[in-house]
Amino acid sequence: VAGPGRAGPPKEHSVVPAERVIAELDYGDRFGVYDFTGVQYFSWIRSHSVHLRGEQGEVLNTSVNFLKDFCTPVSFELARRDTGHYGNLEGHALQTIEGGGEIWYRSPFLDSAPRWSDDEIAVATSLQKMQHYVTGGPDFYSAAEAAQDRYLDILIAQSVASGQSVQAEHQDWMG
Repeated sequence: VAGPGRAGPPKEHSVVPAERVIAELDYGDRFGVYDFTGVQYFSWIRSHSVHLRGEQGEVLNTSVNFLKDFCTPVSFELARRDTGHYGNLEGHALQTIEGGGEIWYRSPFLDSAPRWSDDEIAVATSLQKMQHYVTGGPDFYSAAEAAQDRYLDILIAQSVASGQSVQAEHQDWMG
């Protein structure tokens, strides 16, 4: 069912096509699954899903489970702390992501950008890091990494279009 768009809520009930792409990425020593549905950004009924799994633990949406050492499992939930709720008059904005007694993320734009979406915060963070890089700071997302990510995106699209597996070739930008 059609959800909101940039112009606001839908004007009438309508069903729109939604394509879900699931791709398996085999890196030899690692394995990834790409699972994406474009309508998830503008749907009131489609949930986001994050699943990261490594040798020492995993993150599944907001649940974190890992081994502190070989015999000590640790589990906690990540919690989003937003301003502007329950009588807070600071305006609605992401403040932190917390869990297990730690702050894992703090919005660097809280004072200057209330009501920014997570996507807007991510773009602003990238622009800020680019500014630091061009003035002599460290890079944070190299042109080679960006090219490789786009290359994988193109290969996934080719696989979807053909219905066949595709094989990545070594690219010069990867060294």
